[in-house]
Amino acid sequence: MGMTWYHMVGAWVLAWAALVVVSQRSWAVSWLALGLMAAHIADWVLKAARNAMPRKTIEGKNKAVFITGCDSGFGRLLAIQLDKMGFKVYAGCLMAEGKGAMSLKEEASSKLTVVSVDVTKDDEVRAAYKFIEDDLGDMDLWAVVNNAGIAAFTEIEWCPIAEYRRVYEVNSLGPIRVTKTFLPLLRKSSGRVVLVASLAGRYTFPGFTAYSMSKHATVSFADGLRLEMQKWGITVHTVEPTLYRTPISAEDTVHRALDKYWQECSEDVRNSYGDEYIKDFKNTISNHLNRAKPSEKIKEVVDDMMDAVAGEDPKTRYVPSVATQIRAKVLSILPDNVRDSFLLSGQPRTPPADVVGKRTRSLLDPRNSKDKLAILSTGGKLHGPKGKLMRVFSMPNWDKKDITPSPQSSSKFKF
Repeated sequence: MGMTWYHMVGAWVLAWAALVVVSQRSWAVSWLALGLMAAHIADWVLKAARNAMPRKTIEGKNKAVFITGCDSGFGRLLAIQLDKMGFKVYAGCLMAEGKGAMSLKEEASSKLTVVSVDVTKDDEVRAAYKFIEDDLGDMDLWAVVNNAGIAAFTEIEWCPIAEYRRVYEVNSLGPIRVTKTFLPLLRKSSGRVVLVASLAGRYTFPGFTAYSMSKHATVSFADGLRLEMQKWGITVHTVEPTLYRTPISAEDTVHRALDKYWQECSEDVRNSYGDEYIKDFKNTISNHLNRAKPSEKIKEVVDDMMDAVAGEDPKTRYVPSVATQIRAKVLSILPDNVRDSFLLSGQPRTPPADVVGKRTRSLLDPRNSKDKLAILSTGGKLHGPKGKLMRVFSMPNWDKKDITPSPQSSSKFKF
């Protein structure tokens, strides 16, 4: 249920009163902190209760829905679900004659229509609009679901500009292109726009920057669109899941793409990071992908998408599962440095080759004959086994003939 005007006024009054009290009495700070904590807990409890309540839906009779990205994953399952509920479903597929589209036709009713569309091409989106407009007859286009998406998992320095552009074209400009094209039909029905974003559109994880940037743009587009469409009675909803085991997170596909990015890097970049670092990075990505929610949990995302399309009282923003909602809330209230530490905790443990060399050389004293020989023998770069940092301890270096500490240790030891 949306916040009414008296809720907003009440919130402002409480905030004003809290500021007045805090400014005059120091003990009030503790009570304010407890109050804020209680408010967060109450918010989580209310969300859990709402998630547990049965969802009421509208009738699908004489209502049509256009969904992009129905070849597989969330889009395919949503198309089947809405088809069973009586909606006329136009399932947008990148490959209308592909295996995914064919199996969708077999599983759904004859009412479902597969529409060939590449969301990165203006002419194909316009052609899809024209086909649907002519095919609707007496029906209304009730909702457009922007679900098509791709991912790229790689560090910024390895990611080609062309890959940034490709991800942005599909994940960001695709929804803009589709939504703008179909708005004339949605204005007639005062319908809904649903955008499948991601929690990566709220928080940027290292190695996921290209994907996160595109989803941040999608979230921002949804926020602006929601405000601008209120005058037309069109509602806008985002569904922001975490990582699930879908084709977009297939480990083999991700590793092949990562190998391609790595080979396209300059020799200087590859030498700076080193083979051991890229191996560790691939293992780190695999760990992230293996922690993705299992395929049987995908239903919780599809249920939220369905509620955004057909629910009697749809939310503005959906984050599937209470556990994920709590994690997202905690991340949002953490200080920047604490959140950064948390996000960095899953990074490779192996330092880049050049970092190892710089750290090691900083611990060596070229005036010492043994250290000088070590530096020269490695061409200025000294690496430990498997590229790990070779540790050099600061200990008194006693000469056999002289008990005077060496210059290396004199700064750390006083006698």
